[in-house]
Amino acid sequence: MTIHVKVFPIAGLCEETQKLEIALEEGNMSELQTLLYKRLGVAPRKIEALMFMHNGRALDRNKDVAFLDGDELWLMPLLSGG
Repeated sequence: MTIHVKVFPIAGLCEETQKLEIALEEGNMSELQTLLYKRLGVAPRKIEALMFMHNGRALDRNKDVAFLDGDELWLMPLLSGG
């Protein structure tokens, strides 16, 4: 299955918006994060400091998710309310 990933500009990660297609075999969060580390060439702590949006909804990286073919995932800087 293919997941469409959009990475917004994030200091220390990327200067411009990037669009990636990531092919998953198992379709779970652990597999996705491992492939993101490799594709983006960053340490796991950089990915852990991001907000994940799965098909327009906030996603908890610590819970396992079953991704489906064609799902969209956005990686954005964490937003804090005030």
